Amino acid sequence: MRLFCCIIFLPLFFSFAAAQSPLDSAAVADSMLTLQLQAEMQSQITPVQTGSVTRSAPSTNPDISAIGDFRSSYSSVGPRNIETYFNALEVQVSSVVDPYAEANFLFSFGKDSLNGDFSAGLEVATLTSLSLPYSLQVTLGKFKPHFTKVNTLHPHAFSFVEFPAMIKNYFGNEGLFMEGMSASVLVPNPWDFYQELDVEIGRSASTPALDNGGSNKLLYSAYLKNFFELSENSTLGFGLSGLSGVNALDLNTVMAGTDLTYKWKPVQFNTYNSFTWQTEALLCRSDSSSGHAVQSYGAYTMFEYQIEKRTFIGARFDYSGLPMAEKSDERTASLLLRFQPTEFQILALEFQHVNSNYGASYQQVVFRAIFGIGTHAAHAY
Repeated sequence: MRLFCCIIFLPLFFSFAAAQSPLDSAAVADSMLTLQLQAEMQSQITPVQTGSVTRSAPSTNPDISAIGDFRSSYSSVGPRNIETYFNALEVQVSSVVDPYAEANFLFSFGKDSLNGDFSAGLEVATLTSLSLPYSLQVTLGKFKPHFTKVNTLHPHAFSFVEFPAMIKNYFGNEGLFMEGMSASVLVPNPWDFYQELDVEIGRSASTPALDNGGSNKLLYSAYLKNFFELSENSTLGFGLSGLSGVNALDLNTVMAGTDLTYKWKPVQFNTYNSFTWQTEALLCRSDSSSGHAVQSYGAYTMFEYQIEKRTFIGARFDYSGLPMAEKSDERTASLLLRFQPTEFQILALEFQHVNSNYGASYQQVVFRAIFGIGTHAAHAY
């Protein structure tokens, strides 16, 4: 009986004694904490192994990518109705220069539509700051100015095979390029949306609307971007553009533009469904040698819907005048079927009906295959 009582009450006695000795309990806790810290410090110590490299410096090799553009087409006009050709090759080289800047170069090897030969050219060569105060970013070199939204894109990054008619008629087949300086800054505002201002100055390449190669006058461009998050599934972008330069007559040309982009991409099914509606318009006023100012405008609206993971369908409607011809216009309707197996390959089929008051109407069907290798930076949203 005494042994049974000892077995029952001995643990209670030690528990009561421990509760009455807080200093001893604290000492035990401190000892356990010390042992735990020692174990963690010991686990972080990596033994040095003879003949092995424990750390390596970050790679300074630039990112290099190549993008090919192959096309086959049928046109209802001309002596040759069927064409099949390799359209262009773009090679991009980009890297950080140091902690304060990055550089980007884009070389293009395109096919001449007149003689069929390939020619090389430098499309982009920029140095961009990375650490200026007040969210300021400065770019120097050759680039595509931010006049409306689609002009900043390169052909392979645009959903449709052909650029809108207003871009081709005013700036050329691949849009407007310039050499100079661009500065962009985030605009602080009390409202809950993103706002950015771009200002650019330099010399433009020769285009149907602009040509300041032989003039002391420069090209000035400004773009105000506004971005709204409507919901977790949809966004809205709205931009205002302004441009001032000279034309081939060494007289003033002024343009104003606007763009509106709505995107829907549901969080739950974002891989399989999406929708984009994009609209742009520009107004142009060009002085002529007779003292009269030629006024013209252009616009387009496009829709693209993702019907499944890799398949997209789209439609676009264009209207465009000519910068130096007041009563000339062109109207185009386009249908698109795009299949994108991966982010490195795009197959697109586009049908176009083109009607104008200065030339014959025609239809064309264009198949395009875009394929890329290497590391290529993401395009702007």
